[in-house]
Amino acid sequence: MSRAFSGGKRNREANRDLKKRQKEERLRRNRELRARGFDPDLMGASEAPAGAALPEVKLEDVVISVAPQARRGDFGPTKLFVGGLASTTTAANLRAFFSRFGELTDAMVVLNRSTGQSRGFGFVSYRSSLEANQAINEADGAELDGHSLRVNRAETRPDRY
Repeated sequence: MSRAFSGGKRNREANRDLKKRQKEERLRRNRELRARGFDPDLMGASEAPAGAALPEVKLEDVVISVAPQARRGDFGPTKLFVGGLASTTTAANLRAFFSRFGELTDAMVVLNRSTGQSRGFGFVSYRSSLEANQAINEADGAELDGHSLRVNRAETRPDRY
């Protein structure tokens, strides 16, 4: 059985220092080549800086843009606020009234917790924004259950602290 002698701790430290010096020399050489207009990544390890210089790029020649894409006409369900509802108005009445403007995904009347009656407003959601716009134009000011409606796009609720 042969026991090879690795040289010990001093040998390992010497190898580590040698590799560190070689790396520093490589980095210094690459910086010098780049400063003179050569790309060290495109050149071989033993190749002299006789390679072609990097082309000069003017700032006005650089174009930064976003690739053109067809714009989607529909961005998902559009939620509308419906105000001015009668206290007897139900979600079924609301759905029946607003379904003539397009395909509804949701219709709800906000209820008073203690009485179970309508609080006077609700929300409807349409699949497309075109249908929602048509509903806003035609239903705003229309009458439902004897009350004049106010219809507009629903806004996000502000954060409560």
